Amino acid sequence: MNSASGSSRKVTTRRGSFLRATAVVASLAATLALAATPALAATKSARELVPAGAHVLYWEYPMPVASGTIDGTVTVKNQVIINEVRALINALPLSNTLHRACPDDMMLPETISFAASTRSAPFTRVVFQLGGCPSAEVIQHGKVVLPTLGGPNLSSTYSKIEHLISPNGQPLA
Repeated sequence: MNSASGSSRKVTTRRGSFLRATAVVASLAATLALAATPALAATKSARELVPAGAHVLYWEYPMPVASGTIDGTVTVKNQVIINEVRALINALPLSNTLHRACPDDMMLPETISFAASTRSAPFTRVVFQLGGCPSAEVIQHGKVVLPTLGGPNLSSTYSKIEHLISPNGQPLA
């Protein structure tokens, strides 16, 4: 056996060990990532979805003023906008913030409600909390549905919703 073939065999053996170790580490990392976010991998049930049937959408938002806050409300009856907002909310993944330690949350929640008509009570409310641990809490017929909605695109999704409802991107007083 010459020295050239012996060293080549050692390099091949080391490369094979390195590739196997890399594969094991990658597999372990993927397993831990999925285990750490079970709610994100879960499939949503009908309870977490905003159902069809809304012909009115209400966007309720607090506006800070010197003496505290005042509540503003925008009523939307445009079916195209209502359907787009509903689709954006329904596309949000599950994200259970119930057992997470969250920083102090100084933001006031904003609510989007869906109703069959202006004369009926909303059947679904989605409360967006964008500070602390961002989440969107779904309330169906007065009952909170867990887990919450969220994911890494929650803020940008909410910005899209806000722009659909108020094209200027600002709450309307």
